[in-house]
Amino acid sequence: MILAASDPLSHAVPHALHPEPIYSWDVPGVSGDVPFLGIYNGVYNFHITNHLMMTAVVGILVILVFAWVSRKISTKSGKGLEAFQTKGRLSQLFETLCAFIRDEVAYPNLGHLTDKYIPYIWTIFFFILFSNVIGIMPIGYALALFTGDSHFEHFGGTATGNLALNSMLALLSLIMIIWISIRETSAKEFFNHFNPIGWDGGIGMLPIALLLYVLEWLSLFIKCVVLAMRLFGTMMAGHLVLAAFVGLIFAAQELGNGAGYGVGILVVLMGTALTLLELFVCFLQAFIFTFLTVLFIAATAVHHDEHGHEEHDALSDAAQTDPDKILDPGKLGPATNL
Repeated sequence: MILAASDPLSHAVPHALHPEPIYSWDVPGVSGDVPFLGIYNGVYNFHITNHLMMTAVVGILVILVFAWVSRKISTKSGKGLEAFQTKGRLSQLFETLCAFIRDEVAYPNLGHLTDKYIPYIWTIFFFILFSNVIGIMPIGYALALFTGDSHFEHFGGTATGNLALNSMLALLSLIMIIWISIRETSAKEFFNHFNPIGWDGGIGMLPIALLLYVLEWLSLFIKCVVLAMRLFGTMMAGHLVLAAFVGLIFAAQELGNGAGYGVGILVVLMGTALTLLELFVCFLQAFIFTFLTVLFIAATAVHHDEHGHEEHDALSDAAQTDPDKILDPGKLGPATNL
């Protein structure tokens, strides 16, 4: 609380977990401090930070959780339909989330490509979700409280509150957009996608075609940059607001202990409400990052006219086998088209 009061930014930026850097680098053209990038006095010192540690922790945790969840489905022969029923409420929760992302996010945009690339989509969603949710848990402060060692205060933290990690996630999405698009169409068709007027307009249209080509590529890069900045800004803002609220307690205490306790009660109530709101934002930002990634992939990799024909064919086939289904297309479900 004292740390938050003195510097609300301190508990949100990355902190080194060991005193001596692994290596140092003088950043050209930078003489001041850039805390979000770990640059101080123009020097970047590489440490194992709490954000880097939490990135590894979250990655391992995602693998362990879903390895455990996958074992909750037993497909041994002789058990009937119960063999395919997921055991345990927690496992069913993750199964529901997986089904939602597949059926409501990926399938409406990717169509027949959904099952092919859903592993990446699930991975990016749950990695961001786990990072966000674990980040609001006061792991470091709990360790410092029980051990009496203040050095543990900066253990934990929100990995997605680090611009470097979010930039890597956005770069990975950019790579997947390009790779999937080229794989599902062709290199020629993919690159022609960025020139809507074509190259056959003559010498007079060539400057316009080149300008549009550059702008379309720039638009794709900006979309991915915005993915990183949106996630970074949102997760960082939540921590800063909570820290600023805690700082009000110490500001009010200067007027007297009564004012400090009174403001403290209000801060606790508001902090609880803000934490619940931040928990909602954790899920929302994971969803937004995943949803936009799927949209960007679909924009260049999916032939929307062909996807429409597939849905029409599925409806026609369903009408022939069960005419009642054509009256309620919602009964078809994504699995029918696949």
